Amino acid sequence: MKKNKLILALPLLAAFSFGCSGGEDLFAPVESPEVVNVFEPAYLWSHNTGGVGSYYSQLSPTADLAYLYMASRNGDVYAYDKLTGERIWHVDLDDQEENDTKRSARLSGGISAYAGICAIGSENGYIYVLNSKDGSLKWKYYVGSEIVSKVAFSKSGDKLFVLDSRGALSCFDASSGNLIYVTGETNTSLRLRSQANPVTIGDDFVIVALANGKINVYLQTDGTLVNEIIASRAVGANALQRISDISATPFISGSNLYILSYKDGLISYDFTSDTVSSRLGYSGSNDLAYDENIIVVVDEKSHIYAISRHDNQELWSNTSLTYRNVSAACIYGNYVVVGDYEGYVYFLDINTGHIVSKLEIDNSAIYTAPLVDGNILYIASADGDLSALQYDKDNSALQKFMALKIEQDYAGVGVNLYAKGVGSGGIYAPTSVNYEALLERRRQIIAAVAKAEAAQREQLAKMREYERQKAEYERRQKAYEEERRRQLSGFGVAP
Repeated sequence: MKKNKLILALPLLAAFSFGCSGGEDLFAPVESPEVVNVFEPAYLWSHNTGGVGSYYSQLSPTADLAYLYMASRNGDVYAYDKLTGERIWHVDLDDQEENDTKRSARLSGGISAYAGICAIGSENGYIYVLNSKDGSLKWKYYVGSEIVSKVAFSKSGDKLFVLDSRGALSCFDASSGNLIYVTGETNTSLRLRSQANPVTIGDDFVIVALANGKINVYLQTDGTLVNEIIASRAVGANALQRISDISATPFISGSNLYILSYKDGLISYDFTSDTVSSRLGYSGSNDLAYDENIIVVVDEKSHIYAISRHDNQELWSNTSLTYRNVSAACIYGNYVVVGDYEGYVYFLDINTGHIVSKLEIDNSAIYTAPLVDGNILYIASADGDLSALQYDKDNSALQKFMALKIEQDYAGVGVNLYAKGVGSGGIYAPTSVNYEALLERRRQIIAAVAKAEAAQREQLAKMREYERQKAEYERRQKAYEEERRRQLSGFGVAP
């Protein structure tokens, strides 16, 4: 069965399950294709980290200069030597007292590591920040709602940004854990289970993709909203049709922001002109993969597309893995790499899209994109197997990794991300770091909007009354003129 990332009621799911005539499963996955392998990557090491069990999760590994980090849903967090696989440390966050009354720590979204600390959120609403060196807990904080996306750091590493499932963005002092401010807006009630990660630009901006189809740009200093990009609109006869999520993490290159929405296509937004410069008919919820030449999209049918970054032309497509719940892709040297729900990993030729090698890493699903770090490929399965592979005879993987890291490190730096006509005061700036005060401010805005709408309705009613009276006057005037003509015509006077 295809993984369902929608938050839906069971009756609605039942309606979809039995809605097809003839008992035919229109969404049945194809058989895994037979592949004669052109090459076999070398296995460097493998460990079991606990996994996510039967739950769909975006838990994924991450790496910094020192170690590779991975976590399990139940609370286990590990650090490994990237090359040898030697375990450096292990902690169990399920032992934290707040998780005593929960099913488990329910870690989710994956680890972020930067500037000597690593951070991970949980579906229980907690953010945990650990020392990268030994795994000791620096601080934790309850944000009040599920966290299913990765944490983001400012360039200097002094701030940490947490996006929760409501759409609220919390900014913390990364060292002390003090809450600096909360900003953002409430997500729609029906949305995808997955959520885009916040994207930071230097020490200036943080970009957040929301379930209502908008991309918001905030100042890192105080959470001021300085740009609001409507990438997807909620259109449809019911809530399901109106889903307009952007759950794929956007990326910025130069002055262009690339956005993949669930239903409204692959969008390029130019901050220089403050306009959408292109919109292509590729939709999905998986993160994009890219290098200096192409963007790779994996859609909800598990079809894979490569689009030229230079002229937006489709270079190739691969539909041989239809409905195999293919993960987001990564680019590893001369190959596009994806995993599927049976634990197979596929290497596609980056120039043609043909599958040139296939490996069975595990017999459980691979939900997240493989991680490229240097010339090593790390793959995590739902059952918790974390494997390190390597195949880079021409050093193309290492070269592309270094080039992409430089692009990402300087992406958007020096670009004016403000909307036209918006100054440092922003479209909306929080007036307090206190969350209750922020909610009160929101209530004031909602009340002001309601008052404005009421005045607009009153004005509209007056306009309609004026139009009615005008029509009535014109009707009477016309009747008077016709009667006057009738009377005058009896005296031989021309009407």
